Amino acid sequence: MWLEIGSVTAFVAAAGTLVAAAAGGITEPTGVAAVVAVITTVAAYGIAPLLITFAMRQSALSSWWAVAAALFAAGLWTAVGLLFAVPAALETAPALLAALVTSAPSASALWLVVASVEVVRAGVHRWSLVFISAFVAVLIIGSVFIELSGFDVREVLVPLGWAAWMIDVGRALRSPLAPVVEPPAPVVVETRCANCGAPRRTDGLAFCSSCGLPYGSQRT
Repeated sequence: MWLEIGSVTAFVAAAGTLVAAAAGGITEPTGVAAVVAVITTVAAYGIAPLLITFAMRQSALSSWWAVAAALFAAGLWTAVGLLFAVPAALETAPALLAALVTSAPSASALWLVVASVEVVRAGVHRWSLVFISAFVAVLIIGSVFIELSGFDVREVLVPLGWAAWMIDVGRALRSPLAPVVEPPAPVVVETRCANCGAPRRTDGLAFCSSCGLPYGSQRT
């Protein structure tokens, strides 16, 4: 049941990511577009990862490290949403808003990488999750330190990568886990003849060089 909840949440988050990118991509969004952009962004990048991680934790697909990363990201994105919901706070604490807007995406990038590694370690062999998460994380963290003039292609690649990861993990949670292959039991080879106790021959023949009986047999 938990895997189904996590899978549905991932697909919803993928759709929410694209909606947030479309609404936020409007030049200076105002009114309904701004509200939709803020709500869907907080839900897709903050709340959805927390729900997905909790579902994976309940299904033994992640550790508490992933839960802690999801809680951190959800807390930062919730704070961003609350600041936008209270316009007076934007005027009194612009530095706080700037710090949150910079830190929240990086926290989501951290969660993305941790969650991907945890899913693969748990037996869901989807290495595409690790590759996509690393790509998106580099774009998100790079945008903090590197500013591009003009059109920033990262504003397109990050939502697309995030949505692709959500779709991939949603499909992965619906697939069965990879079976655990147990190593074969070691074969015990008798080193001496069961009849006379002579050492086993080194030429590969299956009978004793001393008594002539096949190895493993005894005279009655």
